[in-house]
Amino acid sequence: MLTVTTGTPRDLQHGLERQLAAYRHKVFVEHLGWKLPVADAGLERDQFDRADTVYIVARDRSGRICGCGRLLPTTRPYLLGGVFPYLMGEQPLPCDAEVWELSRYSTHAADGEVITHEESRRRFRILLRHIVDAAIARGAKRLITFTVPTLERLSRQLGIHVHRVGPPQLIDGAPVVAMWVELDAQTLTALEREEAGTAARRDQTGAS
Repeated sequence: MLTVTTGTPRDLQHGLERQLAAYRHKVFVEHLGWKLPVADAGLERDQFDRADTVYIVARDRSGRICGCGRLLPTTRPYLLGGVFPYLMGEQPLPCDAEVWELSRYSTHAADGEVITHEESRRRFRILLRHIVDAAIARGAKRLITFTVPTLERLSRQLGIHVHRVGPPQLIDGAPVVAMWVELDAQTLTALEREEAGTAARRDQTGAS
């Protein structure tokens, strides 16, 4: 069972933003090896962590963070536009109230917990559904994001309406692809179908 919290820093319970920064450091800096500037030891934050930033934080049964995402309006500075504009190729950078950026997305278990492929897929779906709902509630009709090809393939397998902005580019030696996530009926139906399928599998196995 996952508990998902959504909101700006002022909306999050006391101490959760700091826990999130520690989780992000473990995942993105320690595990993935991203070369990110770290002002506070063990905490990962950047210039896009602002008062208006919308966080989506997933926690497991024990209350440990096991997933996160960050939403930023493209009408204000955002990661892709400020640091990685070349990922857009020949397309212009979005600056539209109906387009939000998704960044710092992860469903990695930072404490070394080993989970099954099905559980990993379930967490991905649950977290993405909350992200999509949060974006739609704020007027978004599509997301712009960049990720590794593995997560792009998983999104397609789930039936989510995604499409590439351009060919993959290397960041720190690893391929990264920018893509659109359309917040349309196809995406919502795919996420609902995956949720229903997960519930059915639980009923069959007697899991709770």
